[in-house]
Amino acid sequence: MITHEVKDNTLYIYVKDKFSIESFGDFQNAYMGSEYDKVVIDFSQTQHIDSGGLGMLLQLRTHLGEDSSKITLVGLSDHILKVFEVVNFEQLFTMA
Repeated sequence: MITHEVKDNTLYIYVKDKFSIESFGDFQNAYMGSEYDKVVIDFSQTQHIDSGGLGMLLQLRTHLGEDSSKITLVGLSDHILKVFEVVNFEQLFTMA
């Protein structure tokens, strides 16, 4: 499940349970149609991420002009962090 809110022109996206292709519509709707200074994606309640979720992050990055400083991934469990490291996402996104 995807929820989101905007504070001070920063979009906060919260990913609950699993981040997969089933989340595509909700994830895309969270950021399409508006411009934000930054996007923070909170994975603190995420149990699972698959290749569809990874692809959606890449799509968001492309949408924002491939500026890695605009996207921050937070609340990463050891499991999610390991997945991101395996695919070298630390080179594409800011992780906090």
